[in-house]
Amino acid sequence: MGISKKPLIIVIVAIVAVLASASMIAMSLIQSTMTQATTTKPPEISGIVNGAGATFLNPQMQAWASKYYELTKGRIQVNYQSIGSGAGQAKFREGVLDFAGSDPPLKADIYQEFKEKGGIIQFPIIIGTIVIVHNLPNVESGKLKLTGEIVAKIYLGEIMYWDDPRIKELNPELDLPHEKIIAVHRSDGSGTTRVFTAYLAKVSEEWKNKVGSDFTVSWPVDQLGNGVGGKGNEGVAAAVKQNPYSIGYVETAYAYEVGLKTALIRNRDGNYVLPTRETVESAAKALVQILPRADEDWSNVFPDETVDAPGRESYPITSYSFIILRQVYDDPVKVAILKEFFHWVLTEGQKDENVVRGYEPLPPEVAKIGLDGLELLRTA
Repeated sequence: MGISKKPLIIVIVAIVAVLASASMIAMSLIQSTMTQATTTKPPEISGIVNGAGATFLNPQMQAWASKYYELTKGRIQVNYQSIGSGAGQAKFREGVLDFAGSDPPLKADIYQEFKEKGGIIQFPIIIGTIVIVHNLPNVESGKLKLTGEIVAKIYLGEIMYWDDPRIKELNPELDLPHEKIIAVHRSDGSGTTRVFTAYLAKVSEEWKNKVGSDFTVSWPVDQLGNGVGGKGNEGVAAAVKQNPYSIGYVETAYAYEVGLKTALIRNRDGNYVLPTRETVESAAKALVQILPRADEDWSNVFPDETVDAPGRESYPITSYSFIILRQVYDDPVKVAILKEFFHWVLTEGQKDENVVRGYEPLPPEVAKIGLDGLELLRTA
């Protein structure tokens, strides 16, 4: 008798069914694992980074740090001390800080020093303006007209009284008093001073030859007893506020904060302007084409070539404030926090609701310099 084929067929069918079922289970498990992998978020980084530097930048940096601390529910804390650009750069070089805020970027020799130690990143973070402020009784804010040459002569000690014919010629409608001008300036190493004196050196050959431009300079007006020093933008603003007939230079946010009167400044095209969204944008857009990359040396461009920008509407003492970072950090958590925070600052942080009055947001082309620079951050 032959063996029946039916039981064998049944067995084969059963085996195939079992294998098919196992395959389906395996595929289901794989798909489940893949779905879980794609929906599971990586662990969020948390921690603290410390920076310090420009007083010019301080009101805006405090606002950003506070907002981001709130947005991350305390996960990211950014501490920033207003100690001046010079002190901030010095502490950053010592390795005390995770980042520095500075009005001018690094000098060429310091840039080269960092480049040899793994590289540096420096990029604009916000646009600020320096205003000439005064405490002239009976003269309203935005009414006094000045030129860069006149301001230079005041700080040189060559114009000593408010009713000097050269000031009266610009302001025939104002009743200017025969009172000595108290010229207030920074007493500490200051990026604001570096930008302000770069502007004076650009518009006044006499200032360029006698004083020049730096974080600190020797103020000729001090030798005549008409100069007063103040520490930080805060100190200069307070000194102008407290001294009738004084003049000074501060970052615009401080002028608003303290309620100081501002002067109209004549720009390169001969128009008298105040820092507004339109006049600052005009100056910023005129400069975009000459700006370097974040990993390059900015010292031959900023601020000497960026002050007194061309343009009928351009405000002449428009300045970027910079963030300075190392390219290489020992701590991967610091790298992650710095990337995350400054990416937010350069994107969401530039929106009007996150920009303090007295500052202006970066044009997208300028913000991209910093965003590209952040990609260079890495761990040793």
